[in-house]
Parts: sequence; structure tokens; C-alpha cells
Amino acid sequence: MLGIGIAIGMLAGTTGTHGSARGRMTLLAGALGLLVGILLSGSADIGTVTGALFGLLGAAFACLIVSDVVAGAGKREGSGSSALAFLVSLAALLVVAIALLAKPAILLVAAALFWLGLSRRRRAQRKHAGLRVLR
Repeated sequence: MLGIGIAIGMLAGTTGTHGSARGRMTLLAGALGLLVGILLSGSADIGTVTGALFGLLGAAFACLIVSDVVAGAGKREGSGSSALAFLVSLAALLVVAIALLAKPAILLVAAALFWLGLSRRRRAQRKHAGLRVLR
């Protein structure tokens, strides 16, 4: 369920929204992840609550990270971020394939998303720390 939730969050994050729209999109992705987790928990031989929780967490987590990446690319490129959204959609399909064929490998995808979010946050903090010195 974690992999399917991550794929849902990646697709929701391709909008590249920021601010309150990003929060609403994350809530929508979480709700979809929760619903899919409930629906698919029987076929995955896990409890309904566990499947729903993994779907919710995966979707919200991936939506936050991917929307930040797509929004940052949109700021740098202007309106040419639709190609990036297409590539993220293809990556989401790959995540679904990994989730269905190699279930333990989805933990590597989650770790890669976590590392991406952490590295973007560190880079932003260094950038702002440098700008504070200039004042």
C-alpha cells in the first residue's frame, strides 16, 4: 500500500502548487491514498487500518516532496514545467510497477524521496543563511 500511496502522491504533486493550494492538494492526495489503501488492503493480505494508514502517509509524503520539486522547476523554467510533470507521471507508473512486482524495493523509493526532500531543505537553508549575511 505504501507504493501505491507514493504513486498517488507523485501524481498529485505534478501540479506544482504552493501555499494553501499545496495543502489542499496534499489533503486530497491523502484522502485518495486512504481510500485506495482501504480498497486494496484485502488483496494485499494486510489489515484494513494498516493499508489505509500506509496509503495515506505515502500519498501525503510524496505529494509534499514532488510538488516542491515541480514548483521549484517551474520557477526556474517559467511555463516549461509540463515536461517535468510528464516525467514525474512516468516515474509514478514505475513506482506502481515496483510496488506490484518487488514489494520490499518500495522502501528504497521511499528512502530516495526522503533524501530528496531533506537535501532540498538543507540547500534552501544554506541559501537563506547566505542571504542573511548580506543584510
